[in-house]
Amino acid sequence: MFVNREYELKSLNREYKSKKSSFTIIYGRRRIGKTALIREYIKDKPALYFYATESSMSEQLAQFTLQMMKMVNPALQDIRFPSFEQALIYLADQIKDKKLILVIDEYQNLVKADRALSSTLQKVWDLYFQQKNIHLILCGSILSMMYSETLDYSSPLYGRRTGAIHLKQLPAASIRQFMHVDDQDLMSIYAAFGTVPRYLELYDAHKNFYDNVSIQILSKTGYLYNETRFILKEEIEAPSTYFQILSIIASGEQKIGKIAARMGVHASHLTRYLFKLIDLDILERQVPITESDPTKSKLGRYRIKDKFFAFWFYYVYRNLSLLELFQIKPVLEMIKADFNEKFVSYAFEDYVRELLLSSPQQYLGFIPDKIGRWWNNREEIDLVALNDQHVAFIECKWQNQHVGYEIYQHLQRKAELLGLEQKHHYILFAKKGFKASLKEADCKAFSYLRSTP
Repeated sequence: MFVNREYELKSLNREYKSKKSSFTIIYGRRRIGKTALIREYIKDKPALYFYATESSMSEQLAQFTLQMMKMVNPALQDIRFPSFEQALIYLADQIKDKKLILVIDEYQNLVKADRALSSTLQKVWDLYFQQKNIHLILCGSILSMMYSETLDYSSPLYGRRTGAIHLKQLPAASIRQFMHVDDQDLMSIYAAFGTVPRYLELYDAHKNFYDNVSIQILSKTGYLYNETRFILKEEIEAPSTYFQILSIIASGEQKIGKIAARMGVHASHLTRYLFKLIDLDILERQVPITESDPTKSKLGRYRIKDKFFAFWFYYVYRNLSLLELFQIKPVLEMIKADFNEKFVSYAFEDYVRELLLSSPQQYLGFIPDKIGRWWNNREEIDLVALNDQHVAFIECKWQNQHVGYEIYQHLQRKAELLGLEQKHHYILFAKKGFKASLKEADCKAFSYLRSTP
């Protein structure tokens, strides 16, 4: 299924319309939709698509040659080349003035088979492809290897690319393009499964949310039961420390000092691990939105950015002893007890942030320069959006009770702590709605379960 990659597709089509050679790197975690994007892009264009496997280099060269000859010269399908370099040079000679897209998917598998392949490709690009009307696409799932082989300064291919696409998870609203569910279920799905396309394809909208969690995540035979292990083991040689860090953060510890204390190590020992998890788009470091120098802020918090990872480490990883014995029911009862409070309420904040970024005039009445959380040692504000003239203070309430005037007053009191001089705006987002008393408040109010403000 191809969903919501319009921006990336436009970028690729811009490269295709170029009258000269172009070179795009596409990278992102497994199941994120890279191949679906490529398939959509090349479906109506002359393209040679090659999917690299983990087989030997000789086997892959034979497969590549067969696919190439079927396209450029079917009469010579039995031809063999001594190396990938010679096969690519032959392809360059056959292109002439015609436009061609050459895709090598799962490029890291070729590099594993031949560590010098990126140097070979650099030579072919510089001497042959660069003079041709070709769009070369290298695509891969192992982020660390794709970066070191194609984007890093030390890579032989550094400086050759004309575009790079880091494919990430979809916006929460995209869930509706995969299935028909009500508003409440949508937020639960977002909080537990995230928005990786493959995970959403697995979701059975004919079953309830908890049945889907049981089948896909909690069951030993479920597709997502070992997914986090697969992702981390692909990227990291010794993942045990990373598992420990993520488990501690999932339990609620977000400050580096407290994470280190739980592990019995000095905080400086964790830095490289945290940076690696941030590079993998699993973790993020947040600071209050008003911090002038985020890198030096002592209020930094580490948060699991990937919602499925957060859910898995909180409910699955710490209950593996039960789940390995097929004891799903007690774990499911734990989820039912506190999932809304610990996960859906925070997912709702992220959902609101997406709304503000996509339609700022509708919800804020101005275009913000930045949007983020704010906190000090005593108080927190869910979201603050600001520019030089305006600042909006936003509270997000995922609760069954209607929100009243007292929430607005509390938000006003917290807003004064920031000491900002811009024009103040107050905005409330609630799951269900608002009490009549809120009519007296000078604020905007939006109800999630009713689309109208």
